[in-house]
Amino acid sequence: MRKSIAAVMFATICAGAGTGCFWVTTKSEGSTMRKDIKGIDGRLATKEQALDAQVEQLKKVIEDATKILKRNNADIGADVDQLRRDVQVATGLVTSVSNNVNELRASLEALRRDSESRLTALEQRLGSIESGKPTANSSADDLWKLGTAAFEAQRYNEAIDSYKRLVQSFPTHDRADDAQYFRAQSLSAMKQFDDAIREYQRLFEKYPDSSLADDGLYFAALAAESLKNCTEARTYLALIKSKFSKSNVSKLTDEADKRIKAGKGTSRCTS
Repeated sequence: MRKSIAAVMFATICAGAGTGCFWVTTKSEGSTMRKDIKGIDGRLATKEQALDAQVEQLKKVIEDATKILKRNNADIGADVDQLRRDVQVATGLVTSVSNNVNELRASLEALRRDSESRLTALEQRLGSIESGKPTANSSADDLWKLGTAAFEAQRYNEAIDSYKRLVQSFPTHDRADDAQYFRAQSLSAMKQFDDAIREYQRLFEKYPDSSLADDGLYFAALAAESLKNCTEARTYLALIKSKFSKSNVSKLTDEADKRIKAGKGTSRCTS
């Protein structure tokens, strides 16, 4: 869907406002996860106590049976055979119970490791949002929010870093073309026009179907005009006319082209 420059900036501001909501949600998730782990530990402890009691009872049965076998081996005949069978069954039960306990312990340990890993990643993401700086675990949405917050606060170097990470780590994300555009906008705001032009060109090359591609070419033309490279500026404007006939910046493009064309041969243009 195409959108005007003003609409794009409005959407950006709205996206930045969501940072606090993210912090509350993820912090609640971490608290809930800790409660779940604590509950699992409690249930396992109860289960282990019950199983340990069963094991002790079965061991006592085996011990008593063994004593009877030793004391009455010559007298009890067929009863001894039955008792041996009972002992074998009891021994099997002890083994089964022990195996179940070991399986439960292994499952809980795996769950604990996974939960701790997820908690660590969640805490790092929370720390990233709170500090305003991206981390290795920052998601595409995290990077977009961090970049937008920095851009709105005119911390352009921080914005550039977050937008760059988003484009490089998540090149197919829905926000990747937006991040590329605002990376260039940040450079323009710092009057680093050569670098800004390069990033606007990358937007057009990597995301030609982006609704911001024509806007990027327009601002590339303005950046070139600021450098007095009038021929280059008019090239970008001509590209808008040929590639984006229904561009939302068509009127601005025509006005800029007339202005730059009039400056040819004057001190406003060196090329």
